[in-house]
Amino acid sequence: MYIRRNRDDAQKKKLFITRIGLIADRCSPLRRRLTNTMKFFDVDVIVSSVCMLMLVLLGVTVDASSTESSSSESVSSVFESMENEIYAVFFPWFVQFLGVAAYYLLSRYAHIIPATAVMFVVGALIGFEVPRVPENDITGSAQTWIGIEGKVLLLVFLPGLLFLDSYKMDFHLFIMTFWQVVILAFPMVLAGTVLTALVANYLFDYGWSFDLCMTFGSILSATDPVAIAVLLNELGAPARLQTHIAGESIMNDGSAAVFYGIFSLRFLYEMGIPGVGEYVGWGEGFAIFFRLSLGGACIGIVFGFGALIMTYNLNRRLSGEDSLYQVVATITTAYLSFFTAEILAHCSGILAVLFCGVTVKAFGETLYNDTKMSVSFWNIVENLLNTLVFALGGCEWGRIISGAGGMGLFRAKDWGYLIALFLIINVIRFFLVFSFYPFLSRIGLGTNWREAVLMSYSGLRGTVGIALSLALFSDVGRSYSLHCTKTLLVALNLHSLSRSFIAVRYTSSDDVNEDIRVEYTTYAAQLFGMVGGVAFLTLMINGPTSGFLLKKLGLITPTETRNKYIKGCREHMIQFTLKEFVALLSEERFHDVDFAVVKAHIPFLSDVNYDWLMDAVHNHKEDTPLASYRAPNLNGLVRHLSMSRHPQSKDGNVELGQPQDSFNSSMHSERDISISGIRHRSSSTYEHDKAEDVAVQEKRVSFYKILRNAYHRQVDRGELDARGFLVYSLCRSTDFAEDAASRGLPLDDWNLLQKLSDSWVRSADTMMRRIVDMKRFIRDMNKEFYKERFRIEQILAFTYAHESARNSFKREFIKAGRAGLTDAEQVVMYESEQQVKLAEEALSKFDVANVNLVRSHYACRILLNRAAYCYAKQLDHNLITEREAGTLLEEIEGHINNLLECREKDHSDEESKTEEHS
Repeated sequence: MYIRRNRDDAQKKKLFITRIGLIADRCSPLRRRLTNTMKFFDVDVIVSSVCMLMLVLLGVTVDASSTESSSSESVSSVFESMENEIYAVFFPWFVQFLGVAAYYLLSRYAHIIPATAVMFVVGALIGFEVPRVPENDITGSAQTWIGIEGKVLLLVFLPGLLFLDSYKMDFHLFIMTFWQVVILAFPMVLAGTVLTALVANYLFDYGWSFDLCMTFGSILSATDPVAIAVLLNELGAPARLQTHIAGESIMNDGSAAVFYGIFSLRFLYEMGIPGVGEYVGWGEGFAIFFRLSLGGACIGIVFGFGALIMTYNLNRRLSGEDSLYQVVATITTAYLSFFTAEILAHCSGILAVLFCGVTVKAFGETLYNDTKMSVSFWNIVENLLNTLVFALGGCEWGRIISGAGGMGLFRAKDWGYLIALFLIINVIRFFLVFSFYPFLSRIGLGTNWREAVLMSYSGLRGTVGIALSLALFSDVGRSYSLHCTKTLLVALNLHSLSRSFIAVRYTSSDDVNEDIRVEYTTYAAQLFGMVGGVAFLTLMINGPTSGFLLKKLGLITPTETRNKYIKGCREHMIQFTLKEFVALLSEERFHDVDFAVVKAHIPFLSDVNYDWLMDAVHNHKEDTPLASYRAPNLNGLVRHLSMSRHPQSKDGNVELGQPQDSFNSSMHSERDISISGIRHRSSSTYEHDKAEDVAVQEKRVSFYKILRNAYHRQVDRGELDARGFLVYSLCRSTDFAEDAASRGLPLDDWNLLQKLSDSWVRSADTMMRRIVDMKRFIRDMNKEFYKERFRIEQILAFTYAHESARNSFKREFIKAGRAGLTDAEQVVMYESEQQVKLAEEALSKFDVANVNLVRSHYACRILLNRAAYCYAKQLDHNLITEREAGTLLEEIEGHINNLLECREKDHSDEESKTEEHS
């Protein structure tokens, strides 16, 4: 049997080989074609390149001792390294979390300090500690990002950082100042590169070559447009000055990158490794310069028009998806233009992104369906990338200055060099700007000596300089670490691949000895240390003090004149808020608002006089449609105005709205008649057939959808605080009630709301407030007042939302040519009235004084939010600057916080108490 089995196996193998031969014969024509095709290629090189690409993507880093290990152990280490790098996703989002925390602290306590400088310090602390703690997944995540390849770093960060800056520029002013910007960006950057290189060559004793000094000078010639542009916008600097500084910063980013590309090639050529770097002579240098600059600009313009074509065809303005894909089109073209210019065409990717953004701004601003969404998206992208790149630069800087890796950098001498360099580059900046001042003052929009001083002082170093120096340091450092990868290739018997790998990378242990390796790595680290230090010092010193210099130079509106203007804006806000107050008094729910409470919590309404009040009443009447106009009840307001502020007249009471009582009584009677009619008709409605019941069920579900929108409108208008559990309980009760209505049950959201409130919502709200504000917790030891206020606010919001929902329900379902609602719709209206009646019965059980107090607080919250809305509109219309708006809104925010913490029941001031007593 065993012999037979072997014979059968041999026959099967023979048959299998025969079939393989037949298949090979049939495929021989294809094989010959492939053979002829492959004659044009080196198969060994192709296989080696594919394997090399796979290893680079895996990011393999193997210890040099792996040369003595077996090939199976090496492969195992490759996959272990790949598994560890999965945790690289952690680092960027951890940095964003730190960025949010830094913003919170700076915006509340140190607004003058730039957030980017703080993130640089945070990154430096991380970089200082990572080499000193035991290796784990978190430190491995940081080290993965710190060791990112140079070109990948530029490709990830620069397009997203530069596109918005170019898009924000005023195209008309940019064209008028174009030649000024060109002079600032190209001849002045080249001169700054040379002067900075000479300083580095004679100041430092690091032994840098002149090509490395020129590379260093080109990196420091790039200024940061972000920080200073934000400052100028906040202070309301003239648009011409903003265009000068922002345009120069963006253009010299591109020119600095061009010079960096030329001189970094010469520096890398010094390593003496075949295929690494290039010796660039004068003639070839000019050719490379024009190729990088003009080629990048042309590619950017082409991609800009491509973005315009896509944006133009996504023209369905009523479609939210078209607006979304317009944004996708812009980010796609920004990154593709950089990749095409920098990687494929070997031109300047920065200039490509710049001209792409300017082209889109010039011809496509009106093509966007939703311009605000597009700008908001790019603001988010810029913020995320800026936070990450400064933190990443800080990590590398902290690692370098701490001497990690045995380099022993930044001793006392190095810190002295850094401070001296910071002072000298500021002097160089002043020298260059005033050297070119005769040309700058006579072309384009021109300039003056004050603007020249500010342009000199505000030349901050930041994003592009950090990115370029990181790229150089990463390339040089990465080149030496690839020796381990080559060792792995040899261990895997991929000798041809190892030779190809060396040809395309910078170095290996066989090409450069240990001394040269340490020397060039140290050079790159020293360069990055100086660039990072200068960027940090300019952001921390020049940035915050530029605003003071701007005011001293008189480049913004004088303080006295501006204060008068702000006073006018504030008076407009007061009149607007007073008009809103009059509108609230025309609503039945706010008839009993106590003006003493309003004066206590809204101080800018405390000096309201009779003339202002009458103007507000007149404006409210003019702006309200006649059909919906209701006279405001001003009785509670007038008695707080002093006798000298309004005339005594017999018909004054009529003008102030006393007939409101009779009007309200007539309205109540009409409401009662309506309800009784609905009640009468609804009794027969319940006897209808199942088809009518289904119609009622559908109308109830529709009503709850409208009711939910009414709650959301109260949040949008500032009537309700979305952060509390009050809104949550209201919306959640609507969800439960809608589900019940879909099963044929009548409207019953009031009872559901009470069950939610009595179960856990109110307790959870109390606990949350204790956690958020300990001061309020101390003041809330007696929780009775808070519980009562919560329930009253809940009832007020409930009743008003039902009233609004009924009005919207009528508008939705009363059709043209029909006298009124159907029977099913009237049933829903009646049930809503019954729910409101239950809420009003619950409200009547509370003390009237407490109810009026809560109503008054409720009205104050609405008015303060409306005042904030007025300031926000002034900011949108560029009537006030961001800093002025921030100051005014902080005042409103303070009033709102005082309102939320208020526990006083008597808000009458001493003057009012004296008058009442007399």
